[in-house]
Amino acid sequence: MNDRDHFFKKNLISVLIGTVLSLSGVGILLVERNAYDYSQTEASTNELKKTISIESNGDVRFQESYQRYLNYQVLEQDIYFTSDNEDVSKDIHTPAFDTTRFSNRVLDMNNNVLIEGDGSEEVLAKTNQGANLKLSYSWLPNPTDEFGRPIFAIDNESVSFFHYKEDLFGDVKIEYDYYINGVALKYADTAEFFWIIAATDFMKTENIDIDVVLPTNSIDIDEVDTYLVGSSLAKVHDISYNSAGNVVINIQAERLFPGEFITTRINFPKDALTIDTTQQSLYGNDVQGLDLGGSTHLENVARYEASNANAKMIYTVTDYIGGAIFLAVLFGFIMTIRNIYFKFDKEHPTMFYGEYYRELPGDYPPAIMGYLYRFKINEKDDVTATLMDLVRRKYVLLDAGTESLTKEKVSYSMQINATKDQSDLKLYEKQLLKWFFEVVGGGDRVTLTQLENYTKTEAQANRYMLENQTFNRLLSQEGKKFPFFDEVKGPARKAAGFLSIVSLVGVILFVVRLVLVLGTFTGVLGGILLGLSTIGFGYISNIERRSVSGNEDYVRWVAFKKFLSEFTNIKDYPMPGITIWEHYMVYAISFGIAELVEKQLRFKYQQLSRTEEMNQSSSFRHPGFYRAYYYGVNRSFINAQQTIAKAQAQRNNSGRGGGRFGGGGGFSGGGGSGARLR
Repeated sequence: MNDRDHFFKKNLISVLIGTVLSLSGVGILLVERNAYDYSQTEASTNELKKTISIESNGDVRFQESYQRYLNYQVLEQDIYFTSDNEDVSKDIHTPAFDTTRFSNRVLDMNNNVLIEGDGSEEVLAKTNQGANLKLSYSWLPNPTDEFGRPIFAIDNESVSFFHYKEDLFGDVKIEYDYYINGVALKYADTAEFFWIIAATDFMKTENIDIDVVLPTNSIDIDEVDTYLVGSSLAKVHDISYNSAGNVVINIQAERLFPGEFITTRINFPKDALTIDTTQQSLYGNDVQGLDLGGSTHLENVARYEASNANAKMIYTVTDYIGGAIFLAVLFGFIMTIRNIYFKFDKEHPTMFYGEYYRELPGDYPPAIMGYLYRFKINEKDDVTATLMDLVRRKYVLLDAGTESLTKEKVSYSMQINATKDQSDLKLYEKQLLKWFFEVVGGGDRVTLTQLENYTKTEAQANRYMLENQTFNRLLSQEGKKFPFFDEVKGPARKAAGFLSIVSLVGVILFVVRLVLVLGTFTGVLGGILLGLSTIGFGYISNIERRSVSGNEDYVRWVAFKKFLSEFTNIKDYPMPGITIWEHYMVYAISFGIAELVEKQLRFKYQQLSRTEEMNQSSSFRHPGFYRAYYYGVNRSFINAQQTIAKAQAQRNNSGRGGGRFGGGGGFSGGGGSGARLR
């Protein structure tokens, strides 16, 4: 196992968790920015254009065009017309929707009119394909929907326009032209238009372009103040004069995110408004005599907008502060991990740089080699390699009985050699003999068939896996006796303090975004830091490094494995005797390349006309010997796992049961819109 494989195997869980945490902030941001009520049901406003004209008496004309995709039959568009001003209560200022000056129409994307109305009655029509269309309005005496049921406005502060198309709207353009009377206010020191001029209507809304036209052609641009709030992307694009000499404020936004709106406050000279007594009695929009507690309205506006600007500034500056903190912590994290790597993880230099190593690099058993090679990780191959090494060393004898040596599958029998003294065996080797011969075989003999059949019951499968755990534990104990590894975990864990700081900063940035709702990207940065700290903790907890001598052995074992894999390609390589290859093969098993080596060896011996020498070997006499034992032991593990899983599944089945952005103040000015779809 190379260093890269070891890192990912040891740190897979922490890397996966860290990756999820790193992406969590991005995921939350994407969810927030797409969490429209109708986001999952195919409704969107692809373009919104408005011309809002303020008249000299304070009435306001709204000319609106929505290019929408609606995978619905019904659209109920709500328009809110009440005021929401800091200095003037709703009892004083009472704008009203003018039902006598209204028109709307629905067009296809080729600008062909599908249906239109003026609000005086319900309208019925048909498309060219014969589908029914209907328009109705909440202020009519008895407005009804497509089923004849009554239509109501949401409350007495709004009106509703009902649209119906029998075969779904799809891509359409919807236009409205309406007045809300008494919207603009005349104070003692200024005139003001303070209104929600765009909202998402609970669906994705893009490409907003709005013109606000001020009354009279005698206003100087320098006398106009415009403020925006409620949207992170909205901006005053231009202030200029139109052909009639009126001041036009152009407001644009690429997109409105969920919960966003565009509220504009426009202050202009009060003389631009002329409000007579009738207008005043109806709508109360002349408030020149209103007591504002000793302040002028413009002075109050300065305070209100300063508060909004401060809130928006804090929101934005939080991103910059969070970004600076993030970069500082990230730099510290990189330097900390770098120092850990060079001090405790980077392998020692070695004196060997050869491509092949043709002799055994170390005089220790194959399972101990695997302990070094795979960074203390034990594999099933170590079990087979240990078994075959015991066969090679004559502690275990092989017997094929009377079965043909050319038979595809021979059920070899193994027997403990009673003449061999077992006192020099390692504990894990004695455990393997006990496991296979006493537990599985019931004595001093066991066959491949017994190995495969033993794990067919859950109790025996559990016993089999328990014996394997004991083998692995004893093997690890034996491996620790060899000076293969440096003690690096303790020193490396000294970095845990700094990683805790990284985690804490990540949590703080998350809280700032999700709880305090400050900054757009603070949650993204917090997630990245939490992910990095998680990966960092996993790294320092699992760090391993071979010692100087251990690494010298390791690089030679790597070269030896390459030799075993490619020895037939080496020119002029003198083939050693079969006894040497029997020794090499137990290491090939631990490397997981036994079948490859055996095939190459058999081919090479055939080329040298030495097949008889190979067939006389107790280990190589049958073409499928190593394959039979390798897969036989592996199958025993697979059978055990399948038996346990099947039993657990049966028990489980038997007990189965049921089971916002941009900132803003507390006042919106008034107005707004919403939509209901079905």
